[in-house]
Parts: sequence; C-alpha cells; structure tokens
Amino acid sequence: MNNKIFNEFSDDWWKEDGAFKALHSFNLLRLKYIKERILKNSLKNLKILDIGCGGGILCEPLSRLGAKVFGIDTNYKAIEVAKKHAKQKGLKINYQNIEISKISLNNFDLVTCMEVLEHANNINHIITKSKEILKKEGVFIGSTINKTLASYFLAILFAENIFKILPKGTHQWDKLLRPNYLKKLFLQNNFSQFEVKGVIYNPFNNLWKYSRTNSINYLFFAKNS
Repeated sequence: MNNKIFNEFSDDWWKEDGAFKALHSFNLLRLKYIKERILKNSLKNLKILDIGCGGGILCEPLSRLGAKVFGIDTNYKAIEVAKKHAKQKGLKINYQNIEISKISLNNFDLVTCMEVLEHANNINHIITKSKEILKKEGVFIGSTINKTLASYFLAILFAENIFKILPKGTHQWDKLLRPNYLKKLFLQNNFSQFEVKGVIYNPFNNLWKYSRTNSINYLFFAKNS
C-alpha cells in the first residue's frame, strides 16, 4: 500500500470494521505463529522490532504480552496514530517514523515484517539490515502474498474490487513474492533456515486459518545463524 492510500485511510487503523478489518483478524493467527516459531511460552522481555508497523496493530498485543517493542514505519500519519493509541492504552512502545537503515539499536530477539515486503523497493536491504540487528539465533517472522494466478484473482481482484476487504490499489501483482525467491534472499544473507506456512482468509466470517497451500497468503520464518 503506498503512502497516498495510507494517508487516505489513516483514521481507520483502529476501526475493527474499517479498511484494516482483515489485518485485525489476522493478528490472532500471527501471534499464534510467532509463539510457535520462537519456541517460548512467553514473550516477556523479548526485544522486538516491527518493520512497517503502521498504526501499531501488531505492536500493541506484543507489548501486552510483555515484549519490549520498537515499531518503525515510513508513513508519518500511521506513526502518529500508533503513538496516540498506545498512549491512550497506557502502553510503552517505541515508535519512530524512520526507515530500517536509520536504526542504530541492535540485539533484537525478533524482527517482524507483516504485509510489508510486497510493497518494498529493496527487499534485500531489509533482510541485510535485519541480519545486522538480530541477535545470533534471533528470528525474522513475516507475512506476504505469493505471486500466482490464484493470488491475483483472490488477493487483488476479489479482495480489492469485489469484497472490498482492502482499499483498491493496495497491491501490485508484479511486486508479489514467491516463497522460493524469499528463501533464496534469506539464505544468501546467511540465515540458517527458512520455512513457510500457508494461510487463508474467509471474508464471510472474517477469520484466518492455516492452509495446506501457500498459493495466496503465507507466513514465513527465518533464523539468524
């Protein structure tokens, strides 16, 4: 989603029936996946960076679970919304309107990057920088959309134009990412492993679940060696 669309829908970040309705629902499965992949019963005191945090939809539940959360986004309005909402909820989350290249902190236990890479102009830079700021054995967890005919029809044509789950123009099919392409980038950056978990969204009941196929949406995990 480009900044123009983000700005247009900046007031919708915390409306659970608004433009980001599907992302609020996705949070339940995202958190489940994060807990499964970090192999810990608790997120307490984990140092987490959320790249492309938007209005803080993922940052806030991570913070409530005891993590020390740092959220960054290049969209100024989204960060202002995130700061205001966190303050209202009494949450201490470090939000900054910066690119990942500007991060000076390091030793993160976990980097999250949800629904961001398919919008990025330099994916390898994000992965390279994440490698630098992660602890040894630290984890990168993200979600994105596969580049298939199924994703074109369901994630773009239907989701944006028919069901209107997302604002029109949110995704460009030529920027979507096949899992094998992402795997190659992570392994080239010396991450020790890369795994993918397919997920599927039901727009009729607004629920996400794991899927046997990753032909549309998928979560992924990579470990820093």
